[in-house]
Amino acid sequence: MSVEDDDLEGEFIMGWPDRKRLRHTESPDAEGRVIYARTPVLEQEGLITPTEAFFINAQVQMPEPIHPDDWSVEICGEVDEPFTLTLEDLKKLPARTVRAVTECAGNDGDYFDWVEGKTNVKPQIARGSDPMGKDVDKFKNRNMTFEEMLERPHATNLCSGGEWTGTPLKEILDRAGVKSSAVSVRLVGFDVGTPNEMKLYRAAGSMEADIAKPGAINFDKALPMDKAFHEDTIIAWAHNGDALLHVHGAPARAIVPGWAGNWWVKWLEKIEVHDHMVPCYHQTEYFVLGKSYDDPEKTMCMELGCKSIITWPRDVHSPIKTGEHVVRGLAWSGGGAIERVEVSFDNGESWTDAHVEYSPDRWLWKRWSYIWNVDKPGNYSIMARAYDESGRIQPVTEWNYLRKHFDGVVPSEITVEE
Repeated sequence: MSVEDDDLEGEFIMGWPDRKRLRHTESPDAEGRVIYARTPVLEQEGLITPTEAFFINAQVQMPEPIHPDDWSVEICGEVDEPFTLTLEDLKKLPARTVRAVTECAGNDGDYFDWVEGKTNVKPQIARGSDPMGKDVDKFKNRNMTFEEMLERPHATNLCSGGEWTGTPLKEILDRAGVKSSAVSVRLVGFDVGTPNEMKLYRAAGSMEADIAKPGAINFDKALPMDKAFHEDTIIAWAHNGDALLHVHGAPARAIVPGWAGNWWVKWLEKIEVHDHMVPCYHQTEYFVLGKSYDDPEKTMCMELGCKSIITWPRDVHSPIKTGEHVVRGLAWSGGGAIERVEVSFDNGESWTDAHVEYSPDRWLWKRWSYIWNVDKPGNYSIMARAYDESGRIQPVTEWNYLRKHFDGVVPSEITVEE
């Protein structure tokens, strides 16, 4: 096949003009800055999400950028030798590269109510071409009424796979000399803002709920010591082989594989070692698991569950023709590597093993597939469930009032025609 020069996309090596480039769907703020974006997971070809397609989120106010030459991070608290690191200093320490899934704790959260039968409206995972919608703008700009908030589904497409390079947090803590009294490591970002109270009112189901109102705060999280000292918990300055972008937490951010994205503190400015578990707002009031807002047994959202999703076919791809089809998907877990994925074509009555592609990366999702030969027209309910190396089977996480850490089995309802 021959082509004319003007049919090519720039240089020949760039490929064909109709070759789609994966890119996230954005929602800018009033000043035109991108403060929220979702990943078109259904259209991702490989394991690493291109930086241009990586999801973007900020829990408080996205800060103004700091030039890398002007940035530093303070290490203090229950340590023998407090000190400060510049970015140049940080890069001189031993480095480590980690490939992992970043998943927002609220990703797919609206499926909880559907799976539990609390709603008859099945959420649909968005595709890259789908518009964000005005509800996202209203939500992020805090112009949404309580009634609109109750009707708004939780965000989806808030998961991406990335490669991160940085310094293990353990290297930094060892240099400071952590005291035996240490219980937690508080990571503080230089992003400051007032948490969106409407999210808690929505979860509580009432504007009369007695929710916490901390005012303007820095975003922070307090890691338990074992997670802070894990070899794969790093302070990253590079993402997907390039310098970290501001929207993803530059000049440096935390990478906490296996735990939800809210632990991956962006725009880092301080590392504090404490002799107690610091009651950070975003792990005592928000990002918690419990049956209700006043549940006395609420626990922090930490390790992600065990999860697989079907990327093809989804409900939106129906109907399809009889014949041979490749059912595809992704699977990942906060407990380590995925060891097995099963599929069902009869609404879970029977299961069979899918092919899981090899990957050496413990924290990154795995691609799986199954050759489906279907010769009978009809309606099919296709399911997938994952098993991880720690012995967990999907689903792991129960319904909770904040709808966090969803890892339930969501069927694709597919009509097959001649």
